[in-house]
Amino acid sequence: MTSHVSPNQLYTAILDSVQHGQYPESEDIISAPFPPSAFPDAIRLFHTARDQVKARVRSKSKNSAPDIDGWISQAKQLRDDIEAVQSSSSDILSKAQQNKEQQRDVHDATTKLHLLQEELAFSQDLAAMIHNLCRIRAIVGQVQDLTNQGELLEAIEVFVQLEKQLGPAKTRHRVKAFEVLAIVTNDLRREIVEDLDRKWHDLICINGRTSTVSLPQDQQSRAMENLGLLYEHLSDFTAQLELAILLPRFQLQNGTHERLLSVDKTTLKLSATASTSDVHQLIDDLNMFIAFLAMNLPPSITDPLSKVLAPVLIERLISIRLSTAIPDGLTALREFDSTRDEINRLSELIRSHGWPGQAKLHAWMASIPRFWVDQRQTSSLDCVRELLHRGYGEIKTVERVETQVVSRQDGLFTSDAQTDSWDAGWYDEDIGIPPERKPDLQNTTGNQEEEEEDVSAWGLNDEADDVAKSEKAASSGDDENDAWGWGDDKNTVEDSESAQDDQRTPSGLRINGHDRQKGQRQVTLRESYNITALPVGILDLIKNIVFDMDQLSHESMSRFPMDSAVPGLAAIPSLLLVMFRACASNVYSLNNNGNMFLYNDCLWLVDQLQGVMQARSAKQSHLRLHADIVALEAFGKRSYGKEMESQRTIIKDLLDGAQGFTNCTEPPFSQECDIAVRTIVDRLRDTHQQWKGVLSYSALLQSIGSLLSSAIDKIIIDVEDMSDISEPESQRLTAYCRQVIAVEDLFLPQQSTDSISSQEAAVPLTAVYVPGWLRFQYLSEILDSSLVDIKYLWTDGGLQLEYDMEEVVDLIEALFADSEHRRRAIGDIRRSSAR
Repeated sequence: MTSHVSPNQLYTAILDSVQHGQYPESEDIISAPFPPSAFPDAIRLFHTARDQVKARVRSKSKNSAPDIDGWISQAKQLRDDIEAVQSSSSDILSKAQQNKEQQRDVHDATTKLHLLQEELAFSQDLAAMIHNLCRIRAIVGQVQDLTNQGELLEAIEVFVQLEKQLGPAKTRHRVKAFEVLAIVTNDLRREIVEDLDRKWHDLICINGRTSTVSLPQDQQSRAMENLGLLYEHLSDFTAQLELAILLPRFQLQNGTHERLLSVDKTTLKLSATASTSDVHQLIDDLNMFIAFLAMNLPPSITDPLSKVLAPVLIERLISIRLSTAIPDGLTALREFDSTRDEINRLSELIRSHGWPGQAKLHAWMASIPRFWVDQRQTSSLDCVRELLHRGYGEIKTVERVETQVVSRQDGLFTSDAQTDSWDAGWYDEDIGIPPERKPDLQNTTGNQEEEEEDVSAWGLNDEADDVAKSEKAASSGDDENDAWGWGDDKNTVEDSESAQDDQRTPSGLRINGHDRQKGQRQVTLRESYNITALPVGILDLIKNIVFDMDQLSHESMSRFPMDSAVPGLAAIPSLLLVMFRACASNVYSLNNNGNMFLYNDCLWLVDQLQGVMQARSAKQSHLRLHADIVALEAFGKRSYGKEMESQRTIIKDLLDGAQGFTNCTEPPFSQECDIAVRTIVDRLRDTHQQWKGVLSYSALLQSIGSLLSSAIDKIIIDVEDMSDISEPESQRLTAYCRQVIAVEDLFLPQQSTDSISSQEAAVPLTAVYVPGWLRFQYLSEILDSSLVDIKYLWTDGGLQLEYDMEEVVDLIEALFADSEHRRRAIGDIRRSSAR
């Protein structure tokens, strides 16, 4: 032990630890050793502490002694209660054990009771089953006896009762005996069915061309119905009857002959030889057929038979013979009234016998106008297809005549009219103006009669803008859409209004009377051109349809109403025109002049259809062709526009081979330029010769003029783009221009063949039909002129009318080298232009 920790401190630390659970805080006490010699003193100290604790306990117990006695008494009472409860629990356990034994006895008794009840029920079921088994066995024996005795109908009635009893009994009693009875019953049923089938076939016999029908007994049919065999046999009977009688009767022999029905008591026969096909005779045979079945078959057979046979009979009659018997023409439609009477008689016979199908016949009768329109539409479309398949047919020359009221002061009707007035009145910058609109200038005379004038042209009020747009659209438009006319509906109203404006007479004038304003007169414009046989055939079809529409409105046409067919009939012309537009491109593309023929055909057909519509304007008509006329006219113009655009493209491509006429004097560029110009000239002459047999003369001149205008415009632009033109190049370009100018012999006015001198003196109309022709001639003069000549052309020669000052200056600078003379000439030109 260390010297600084006393034994008392050590003892006190141990005692505090025992009494209060405290540990000393001093490390010295904790680490101090506890020698054995200190045990006695420590024990003595512990005993002293224990005695003190006991003394404190005793002193405190004395104060709480009464409470402790009460606790002790309550503990004793609790012990007594516990013992009483234990005793009661023992009694309850013993009684519960006795109750279980009693419940076990009750369960055993109940089980025995249920067993006895099940045995009793089984005995009762067994007795009932044996009773049913005996009864069913007796019925089986009865059926067998009746069958053996030949009483087949009575056997069937008993057998039906047997099946009704055997089915539930077999389901309720699943025993082997009933299965054996079921097998016996099935065998018995098979025997009965076989006997019944033999009797059925003996009663009703169908053999090939002859059908022998014996009158079956009504009881037999009821017996078969009870067995569920009637409808099966009727289906077979109907199929055989259809194959042996109905199908041969409906079919035509060699396309025009048919076999007839005959009745001999209980026999239906088809004639061995065929006679001419007749719908009336067919309906008579059907009446005979239905009456025969109704007379010789009992209601128990005819009622279900009619439900199977009547729908097939009516459907074949309508689809095979009646629908094809509807005539196309109106004359035959009158004769078809007798067929309607026969159908009504057949319908009444069907109703009297209680057969179905009367409503279907009436519905078909009510639909005859629609069927007739459908047939007429089909035949009309077939005619159009046949026309298109035959192709152009015979080329026909037609004349267009148009009457116009013009001013008496118009240069067209004065003998001293100037050419410039023609150019001002007829010239249009757009090269796509439809060709038939401009007149042949030389056919106008100076001493016209006041009442009427004859000029070989028409279309003084041209719709140039519309056709120009159509030509531009033709270059990129879809051919198929053009054919069908899709997209034309948006412009239908606008185009139709403009077309009506063209035909409108100026206010205050009467074309065919004498009420004209002062200073105006009426002239007739005429010109001939060629068309194919296609529009003539289509027009004939449309006129026939219009005639039929008028005839259908008359009450004398038919005793049955057909006026409901008029609206459907009025829609057929639109379909014909739509089909023509859809297929025309393929047909006309087979000819080199196809587009031009198509253009002529469309415009001729438009004129004729407008005449038809004007003739019917005073009538209440269902015919609506205004939109189709506008679409057809636009289709023709698109065809013309596509042809012109194609030709212009070819010409421009050929001129592109000249490469802008640069180095036109140096090989090999000179050869390319020579070929390009020569090819253009040959192309224009070939096209003129090709179109000469198609277009009218003025239309031909305008079309060739449009192509020539495209060529010279390209040449003028290429020459103006040349910044330096040498003298050899100028001479070569002048020669090229003169080669092109030589084609103006194509534009000579049309003269009579016996006037050779007038033909030689005739002035070409190139300036009228070729926009920019004078400009091209001036270019040829500039290329071959000196500075003095060019200055004269500018000041006194009318060059200012065709060229701007800067264009002339650029040409002078390209043609002539820089010199005092060139500068002076340019200055004079500028000063004269400023004045």
